[in-house]
Amino acid sequence: MSTILLLHGALGSASQFDSFSHKLNESFTCHAIDFPLHGQNPKQTAFSIQDFADYLIAYIEQHHQEKVSVFGYSMGGYVAIYAASLRPDLFDGIMTLATKFKWDEEIACKEKAMLNTDEMEHKIPAFVAQLQERHKHIEWKDLIHQTTLLLEGLGNMNLLSTECLQAIPLRIRVGIGDKDAMVSLDEAIDTFRQLKLGSLYVLPNTKHPFEKVDEEMLLCQFKSFFS
Repeated sequence: MSTILLLHGALGSASQFDSFSHKLNESFTCHAIDFPLHGQNPKQTAFSIQDFADYLIAYIEQHHQEKVSVFGYSMGGYVAIYAASLRPDLFDGIMTLATKFKWDEEIACKEKAMLNTDEMEHKIPAFVAQLQERHKHIEWKDLIHQTTLLLEGLGNMNLLSTECLQAIPLRIRVGIGDKDAMVSLDEAIDTFRQLKLGSLYVLPNTKHPFEKVDEEMLLCQFKSFFS
C-alpha cells in the first residue's frame, strides 16, 4: 500500500488526524507527524516554515527508503510544497487542504491580530484549554508568540513564489473548502494554475477547521489522487 504522511496546520498536532487515519489505514499506510514543539514532539528548533521543511526532509530521509506521498492541512500543505521545491526526489505526490498560499505584510498582520493571547483567554477559553492539552512541550502563550513570528516571516517573504511553484516537477492537488473564511477560492485556483502538474478540488459546505471537514468526502479525494 502507498505510504502517506499527514501534516497538521499551525497550532495543530498529529492527533487531529486520529479519526481520519483509521479510515485511511484501510487503503493506505498512514503516518501523522508532529512538527517540532507541536503535539508530542519536544524537539527544539527554530520556528519557521524553512525549519519545518528541513525537519520534514530529515524525517523522510531517516524513516523512508522510497518516495512518499504527503497530505498537508493548512500550514502543513505549505511546508510540504516548500520542502518538495528543495528536494523533489523525496516526494511522489502532494495533496493539500485549506492551505493559504497568498502572503504579504497586510495579510500576515490580519492573521496575527487573531492571535492575541489576552483576547483568546477571554473569548475562546475552551480553545486555550485545548492548546494546553494538545501541546505538552511548549507553554501555549509561547506557541502563539512563535506562530506570530512565523506569520511575520511569511508576510515579509512568501516562499512559494510563482517561479518556485512552476519549477516543482510533482503532482500536486490543491484543495479548498467552499466556505473557508481564511483561504479564498481565487488564490487556490491561482496556485494550482501555476503548478506544472497541478490540479484542484473543492469540498462543498466546508469551513477551514479540519474538524469541520466531511471525512468521507476527503477520503474520496485521497483515493482519487493517491491510488
